[in-house]
Amino acid sequence: MEIKLSAYAKGRGINYRTAWRWYRDGLIPGRQLPTGTILVQDPDAIQPPSSAPATATTVAIYARVSASENKANLDTQADRVASYCAAKGWKVGAVVREIGSGLNDTRPKLLKLLADPTVSLIVVEHRDRLTRFGFHTAFSMF
Repeated sequence: MEIKLSAYAKGRGINYRTAWRWYRDGLIPGRQLPTGTILVQDPDAIQPPSSAPATATTVAIYARVSASENKANLDTQADRVASYCAAKGWKVGAVVREIGSGLNDTRPKLLKLLADPTVSLIVVEHRDRLTRFGFHTAFSMF
């Protein structure tokens, strides 16, 4: 199923210009109509052929608060992310809750999660839950 590039960007919460750059660089498959409209493949609508084996993806949820007085927010944060994963149809294999500063890069539960080779996707509510600074630098290595 093809959708407009603007709908693709809106559905993923990204800026249209970012989606356009991704299309231009070949990161999003699609085509441009003579009118200039860009249609891209909707990854949510792409179904693998029935003969193809399903890939095993282990999804982990990571929830973090910076101080123990915010501990009650850990469960609600994890619940919101779990609802998101359920809506996407992802099976959650682990839920990790941690109390620690986003500036601290030696959080043991996060480091263990990152080192786990069975985890292929880590879902967080917002990227600052993973790290406060250097998000783009850290994940440009992956």
